[in-house]
Amino acid sequence: MSEYQYYGFQAIDRPLSEDDMRWLRGLSTRAQITTTSFVNVYNWGDFRGDPIKLMERCFDVFVYAANWGSRRFMLRLPRASFDAARAELHCARDCVSLRQKKDCVLLEFSRDDEPGEWEGWDDGSGWLASLTPLRGDVLDGDWRCLYLAWLCGIEIETLPESATEPPVPPGMKDLSAPLRALVDFLGIDTELIEVAAERSAAHTTTEPPAGALDKWIRSLPVAEKDELLLRIAQGDEPNPRRSLVQSFKEATQGHHKTSYDEDSPARRTVAQISEAWQQLSGAKQRHLAEQAEKERERQARAEAQARKKHLEDIASRADAIWKQASAWIAKRTPKGYDRAVELLSDLKDAAAVANRTEEFDEQLRDLRERHAGKPSLIRRLEQAGLEG
Repeated sequence: MSEYQYYGFQAIDRPLSEDDMRWLRGLSTRAQITTTSFVNVYNWGDFRGDPIKLMERCFDVFVYAANWGSRRFMLRLPRASFDAARAELHCARDCVSLRQKKDCVLLEFSRDDEPGEWEGWDDGSGWLASLTPLRGDVLDGDWRCLYLAWLCGIEIETLPESATEPPVPPGMKDLSAPLRALVDFLGIDTELIEVAAERSAAHTTTEPPAGALDKWIRSLPVAEKDELLLRIAQGDEPNPRRSLVQSFKEATQGHHKTSYDEDSPARRTVAQISEAWQQLSGAKQRHLAEQAEKERERQARAEAQARKKHLEDIASRADAIWKQASAWIAKRTPKGYDRAVELLSDLKDAAAVANRTEEFDEQLRDLRERHAGKPSLIRRLEQAGLEG
């Protein structure tokens, strides 16, 4: 397969300006550019632009996939709405990292396999739509995608065994469609996720009580309300509801922006998770092997019963089968000889089941004597163990 690279960018918080689109067109004359997206595919050469710069200036989501196993997924997050210091707990070499810019944080998920190792390869075009919803989840405090990317570091063995896991977010046992897409994109073993999810609480959506939210909004200083309305009117607040709810939680609950606490149950080391993962994998493999063996035994019994029934039928029609074999021999063709040998083999097995082996041997000797001048037939009989 020839070289293939897919670059996909998506703008969410604001559309591209005319200046942005002219700048992007200068980077690629072949790219598909709209007011909210930039998509390009390369079968040779490389993209001249820097994805980091494109994200910093224009876009909120970036997906890259190459057919030799390289994958990148990047989110641009408003710096004021994202706890970058807390996110550092999830950063694992070669899997998840972040860059802090002036007004934003770039959160990147990545994995590089050896050529041919990525079984989930396709043309890359579907990943952008599948993964984009994760940006909203992160901004709403659902950091399961970060924890999944950290687990990827265990799978590719880039984390030290003594490293401690970040807080396990709730809902790891019930992943959404975008999270399952990320699992496929990064190629994370589902059994590793199963082990990690053992300490994960159920996922709940914590919407603020209507009465409490109403009371809080009415208590806000007029100047603060005016400032919020002005930001919305000027387009500086792309998601006013999200910002308002986050401000409410921080003001009324003193809550972090994520949906879990660092003080939750004792966190495990990479070594402990790896050991539990191997134990689970081993147990499942043994179970699958046992199930496969039971299935082989069941099939063998079924085949034996079917064979017995077939031979009983042959034994009940022995005279007719002998006549059929003679008719096939009379054709004096390779196909006829082969079919005759098949019938005679069945007659031999049927005779053994019916305790009539001596009778069969006598009839076979007679048949061989009558057709002794047919060396091709005799050779086939001997190869089938029908020597009389």
